[in-house]
Amino acid sequence: MTEMDVADESAVAAARRRALAAGAAVGLDDVRSGQLALIATELATNLLKHGGGGKLLVGDGHHHVDLLALDKGRGMKDLDQCLADGFSTFGTPGNGLGAVRRLAQAFHVASWPDRGTAVLARVVQQGVAAPPHESVGGLSVAMPGEQSCGDDWASHSSDQATTLFVVDGLGHGAEAARAANEALQQFQRAPEAPVAELIEGVHLAMRATRGGAVAVARIDRAACTVAYAGLGNIAAALVSPGGQVRHLVSLSGIAGHNARKIHAFEYPCTEGLLIMHSDGLGTGWTSHLYPGFTRLDPMLLAGMLYRDFARRRDDATVVVARTGDS
Repeated sequence: MTEMDVADESAVAAARRRALAAGAAVGLDDVRSGQLALIATELATNLLKHGGGGKLLVGDGHHHVDLLALDKGRGMKDLDQCLADGFSTFGTPGNGLGAVRRLAQAFHVASWPDRGTAVLARVVQQGVAAPPHESVGGLSVAMPGEQSCGDDWASHSSDQATTLFVVDGLGHGAEAARAANEALQQFQRAPEAPVAELIEGVHLAMRATRGGAVAVARIDRAACTVAYAGLGNIAAALVSPGGQVRHLVSLSGIAGHNARKIHAFEYPCTEGLLIMHSDGLGTGWTSHLYPGFTRLDPMLLAGMLYRDFARRRDDATVVVARTGDS
């Protein structure tokens, strides 16, 4: 995703232009592009007026554009009132978050007094149905000042399981991005292979690159287990509905260069979340920081973790997945 600082009025127009460029890249028609422009304008304006400035992340998928507005401002005391269509304390062009919710094909918000706000709005191509409930969400953001992101992630779902992949190319910049791309392509060739075999294949595929850290997790909902294999400094944890956190084991090494025998570990799990992230995110997060942690939309939660724990001196990736059917 592309990160934009929203610190003054000029950033509102820049946010609108960036969103429209992302919409053009995925082929949004004029109607959807107009909706996207209004949403970007409203979210950027809200960041200034209510959040004291913040970050707007813009990302495009195969058929959609995601906008993530993140601030650490005063938050909302009455979320229901702020979501009423037409409610706008400052008379902004979109007439409030209610209009954003109406215009977007997917919309999620979390806010607490004096702890900031996070808003996710997704605009989808005409004729493409927005999924009613996302079980996986994630983002990769380049280190400030870099054009290429050396982190990446992917997911693959079948009837019974969801497989997640995270890669952190060594260092940052174009060469790190090339290493991550080689790893991602290898994962996508056989995403349903056993997780240890996936890591071994990625290790071999990255030999001609500078290498990096990689991890694969497979959530088997029927068996109520997570199989996990990691090489290097990708962090992963299971979070129960009660907030208990169990960290998963990655082995030391550098994929593509230095790897001892790769092992997969299996963990029991039922309802809750699996969180994976590169070392561009600090490890000091806890589920108790966010009331209702496990009920939040995965993409929105990934954005909040990035907002609060990105180290800002490296690329960062955060992936969140539900481990149950709720």
